[in-house]
Amino acid sequence: MEFYLSFADLFEKLPNKIGAIFIPVFLVTILIEALFIQARHGSYPWKNTGISALVAVGHLVTQAAAHGVIFGFIVAAVYEVRLTTIPVSWGNWPSLIALFLLTDLAFYVEHRCSHRIRLLWASHSVHHSTERMVVSAAFRLSWTPILSGVFLFYLPIVWIGFDPVWVFGMVSAGLTYQFFVHTELVKRIGWLEWAINTPSAHRVHHARNSEYIDKNFGGVLMIWDHLFGTYQAELPDIKIRYGLSHPRSSPSNPFVIAYEDLWRMLKELVSARGWRAWFHSVLGPPA
Repeated sequence: MEFYLSFADLFEKLPNKIGAIFIPVFLVTILIEALFIQARHGSYPWKNTGISALVAVGHLVTQAAAHGVIFGFIVAAVYEVRLTTIPVSWGNWPSLIALFLLTDLAFYVEHRCSHRIRLLWASHSVHHSTERMVVSAAFRLSWTPILSGVFLFYLPIVWIGFDPVWVFGMVSAGLTYQFFVHTELVKRIGWLEWAINTPSAHRVHHARNSEYIDKNFGGVLMIWDHLFGTYQAELPDIKIRYGLSHPRSSPSNPFVIAYEDLWRMLKELVSARGWRAWFHSVLGPPA
């Protein structure tokens, strides 16, 4: 119990510190982008942003509810049986670089699996439900933190010996960076497009055009997409269409946004016949 409480306390402090620093930055960024879009195009998707804000509230509530199970028990238990202890500190650059590369690779694998495994897509599709690419879209996150399986992909890094606080702190830093790539205001930026995730690269990822589907899974770095054949540059002659190939039945209802694809999957599972059909309904690729 003491071990569980110590980890729960550590992870309780981590998101609070990040939120205190960056939430004001996020809000100012949303406002600045809104003013630019309003001035340039005469209208900003305020309703879309409001819906994203409601989805974000639901995400925070469900994350808090699952917090103790994920970090207090699962992550803590894996760290208890770690292979070794790898020291990480701000002055230990080799460990920091190794941790950054490992967490960024884990994000790539998790992100790609979230597009190719139906159960994971039922959660991740929430993030792709918006049809406007504005920075507030970054807040559209799932309400099913355990079913989404995101934390599972970082457990091997904890198991080999990295402190979970540093692991998930690095993950949070990467997600913070990704907030700023959800925009159409920034065009392609030269050679950096090859190396890191940019607004252009992420616009491709959010597109439902056949040329763009299941591309650019990288979090901070694009090197994984180049290595594994999933990189696609934004094409100047193809207008991006955002959103889902199978849209939500009510695009303004946050509960429908959060749970409809999971409900569709469960209905398919009930009507499936045989283990192959059940397997495909849960672990096969989404339509």
